[in-house]
Amino acid sequence: MRGEPERITNQLHPERIRLQHEGDVRQVLAAAPTPPPGPAPEVENPPPASPAPAPIPLQCQAWDKLTTPEADQLSARLRAAGLNAQRESVEVPASWWVRIPPDGGREGAERRARELRAQGVTDLFIVQEAGPNQYAVSLGLFKNPSSANVQLTQLRSKGVRNASIVVRSTTEHRITLHAEADRLSSVLAGDPWSQRRVSCQP
Repeated sequence: MRGEPERITNQLHPERIRLQHEGDVRQVLAAAPTPPPGPAPEVENPPPASPAPAPIPLQCQAWDKLTTPEADQLSARLRAAGLNAQRESVEVPASWWVRIPPDGGREGAERRARELRAQGVTDLFIVQEAGPNQYAVSLGLFKNPSSANVQLTQLRSKGVRNASIVVRSTTEHRITLHAEADRLSSVLAGDPWSQRRVSCQP
């Protein structure tokens, strides 16, 4: 019967034990089969974006040739309804005035008036209102330039040489409004300036 030391020695076989160098270990690891890649993680698709709401169509209305008080009233009415409108102003000829300019104050104006009557001109008056035209001699106010020129020609035929035509302007306003149809309809109801309202491009 073998002793215990001999049995242990036979089991270990010390002559067969060989230490692995570091390079050999790396070669063994490199030669080891690479495990197959696992399944790719599932990526959830984002929910489809909801469509953008369709823009609400706007309508355009414009008021032309408003006087300053009318434009002020309409602008206030639109602001009260919560609407913003665009306001434009322009100077336009309103009348053509035939007159002799002031010179020499009241006495000068009265002297010219006597001279005109002596020349056969009776349709005249002296401007009394304070301002740059005070004591001018007015010889006619016309709505178009052709009528004013006819008057001036007739005056010159009577010997009046110092008369001239002055264009008198007035301020006209245009108000343009872009709004949704339902809001616009409430403003247009009972519009006192409907005859000067026109449609325009939104």
